[in-house]
Amino acid sequence: MHSNYNRQQPLKGTLLTVISLTVVSLAMFFIRSHISFATTALVLVIPVILGVAVGGFEVGIVGIILGFLIYDYVFIPPYYTLTVGANQNWIALGVYVIVVLIVSRVVSNLKNARSYALEREHHARQLFELSKSLMGEKKLPQLLETIVSSVQSTFNFDSVVLLLETDGKLEIASHAGKPLNDADLQLLIPDYGEPATLRKVGGSGQNAIISLALTAGGKPVGLLAILGNIPDVDSDTQLLATFANNAALAIEQAQLKEQVLKTELLEEKDRWRRAILGSVSHDLRTPLASIKAAASTLHQTDVFIADTLKDELFETILTQTDRLTRLVVNLLDITRIEAGVLRPNLAVVEISELLEEGIRALGGSAPVEKIRIEGCAKERFVIADHILIAQVIANLLDNALRYSPNRELVSIEIRESDSKLFVSVNDSGPGVPKEVKEQIFEMFQQDSSGGRAGLGLAIAKAFIDAHQAKIEVDDSQYGGARFTFSLPAVKVDDTRLLQ
Repeated sequence: MHSNYNRQQPLKGTLLTVISLTVVSLAMFFIRSHISFATTALVLVIPVILGVAVGGFEVGIVGIILGFLIYDYVFIPPYYTLTVGANQNWIALGVYVIVVLIVSRVVSNLKNARSYALEREHHARQLFELSKSLMGEKKLPQLLETIVSSVQSTFNFDSVVLLLETDGKLEIASHAGKPLNDADLQLLIPDYGEPATLRKVGGSGQNAIISLALTAGGKPVGLLAILGNIPDVDSDTQLLATFANNAALAIEQAQLKEQVLKTELLEEKDRWRRAILGSVSHDLRTPLASIKAAASTLHQTDVFIADTLKDELFETILTQTDRLTRLVVNLLDITRIEAGVLRPNLAVVEISELLEEGIRALGGSAPVEKIRIEGCAKERFVIADHILIAQVIANLLDNALRYSPNRELVSIEIRESDSKLFVSVNDSGPGVPKEVKEQIFEMFQQDSSGGRAGLGLAIAKAFIDAHQAKIEVDDSQYGGARFTFSLPAVKVDDTRLLQ
């Protein structure tokens, strides 16, 4: 683009000089007897300066020669010959040439300085726009796409391909425009151990290919492959190289962020594994010890055991077995959540069925007589996953029963508002301190008294989140805690349509 522009400007300047000299000479031809030689010379300077302003100093040389000939041939006696009569006419011609030559050089220098300043400003603006496109929190794929599209649109290349190292080999990470064929790629990718630089690797003109190494901190980051008209102006090449350096720094930063994120995820997984192991070792030890102690006592044949004690031991075994069952179910649910395979199977279901299923999931040893349902649960329908929501209710009830004092009731409230059905589980326990209400649903969160929130609440929140609903905790009217979650409500008439 710059070369075509530079070739056209001298031609335009020459045409302007010839035309303006012709027009000015014709205008002065009819009054040449009434004007002095000095005035004529001054007027003939103007067309030459116009040509220099457009086409440069080379055009000024052409203008000086044409002006000299017109001045001598038309305006200095004897007319229509190149013979100069008086000596003073030689002086006039000499002064004309010197003045035009000096003015042409000054104007040409000013023009070149202005062109250089405009070009620097243009390249600075281009570099700013290119660098600005790299700013912001972009993930690596989006950043690579921005780099290749920006280079292609700025320099009008046919194709731009960005290659990154994968398993010791350069592979295409992003491209814009026409994709390169296998033969082009074989030319681009250097041999192992050979440094890649800004170099032409094949083709010419529209099919020219160059590779530009992307380095940051002296280390290779990638390779930028370009197909099309390669810039033959140093400033364009320098602009491309500067942007490549900025792009390399941005790519390295994005790669480092991805590595940090992967490290954090690995650390989080390790924390989960340690926490699960600690939870299992802590929560399994108590029920297993109780079951073993009760079973060992019942197994003794040489010791008399009263019937009431036997009933208590059997009840202990049943209670602790149900506790172990719930713990195993929660651990299996954790693996589903961590693996990302939790997908609710939504259907229209009556809320009373979910409540009954949740209470049954507590096991026969649970004090279900302490559970009271407030509000009508019959003929109330919601859209939910039957198994997941039943498990949520079981976990919330188990949490409420564990933290409620003996013989205190646990209530379930049902209310409907704004096309949603709200289910609240209230207990009479110590409640949830205000400072941990935001973290109570996190895995293995400790409360202020050192008690463990357990797996149940974290799993309940994960199941509710899978329904794109919310679960919250606040203070209960009974002085304890109230856990509330909502589900989309469905009218009775709507359920007939859905069946």
